[in-house]
Amino acid sequence: MNFLWDIFLRAQSCKKKEEELFFLQAIEYSPFYEQAFNCINEVNVENNEIELNLLYRFTDIFQDILAEEENEFPEFKKYIIDAVLHILLYTDLRHGLSTREIYIRKLTEELLNGTFWMDIAEIFRLIPLQKQNRLATLVLTQMQTGSSLLIFRRSILILFPHAILYQVKADRKKLLLYLPDKPEERKKNMIQLAQDMFLPLSYNIRIFWEHHFGIIGVEGTMKVDELSIY
Repeated sequence: MNFLWDIFLRAQSCKKKEEELFFLQAIEYSPFYEQAFNCINEVNVENNEIELNLLYRFTDIFQDILAEEENEFPEFKKYIIDAVLHILLYTDLRHGLSTREIYIRKLTEELLNGTFWMDIAEIFRLIPLQKQNRLATLVLTQMQTGSSLLIFRRSILILFPHAILYQVKADRKKLLLYLPDKPEERKKNMIQLAQDMFLPLSYNIRIFWEHHFGIIGVEGTMKVDELSIY
C-alpha cells in the first residue's frame, strides 16, 4: 500500500468514507514512498488523517506551497493541500478505467442505494466491498448474455467459497446446494439474494446447511449425526 489511490481503497475496505479522510504532508517520510505510515508494510488504515510524501509524485504541484514559510497561512495551506489531494484522488481512481469498469461501478452504486432493486439493497450492503464489486460484474454479464447456471454458480462461490453445487442427473433442472455454514439469518438472506438475482427461472434448488446429505460409497458424507437425508 503506497500510492494515494491504494491507500483510499484500503481505507474504503476498512469502512471509512472519503469525506472522513484528511490528507496532509508528512513531517517524517521516506523519499522512496508516497505513503508515510510508521510501518512500510501497513495493510490497514486506522486513522482518518493520512500523511503522505507529496514530493514523491506531485512535486510540480506542491513544491512551492511546501517551500513557503511554515508560519505563513498554516491553516490555509493545510486545507488547500487536502482539497487538491481529494481532486487528485479522483484522477487516480479513474485513470485507465474501461467502459466496462465504469458500468460495474455504476451498477454497484445502484445496487447499494436500491435504484437497481430496492428489495435486495439492504442485504447487498451487508456484503463485503470486494464481493459487492464481483457480484456487480456478474449482474452486468447477465444483462449482456442472459441468465445461466454458470453465472448462478459463480455468485454462490463469491458469497460462500466452500459451497458445493450439485446438478441432479435424472432431472438437470434440479439443483442441490451444500453450505458448510450454520443457517444464520444473514447468510440465508445472502443465498436468497443470489437465487433472486441469478438463478434461472426454470431451475429448482434445495439447500443443505451445515451437514452434507449422505452419499452411499462416499465415507465423508455418511457419518452418524453429521448428515442430512435426501
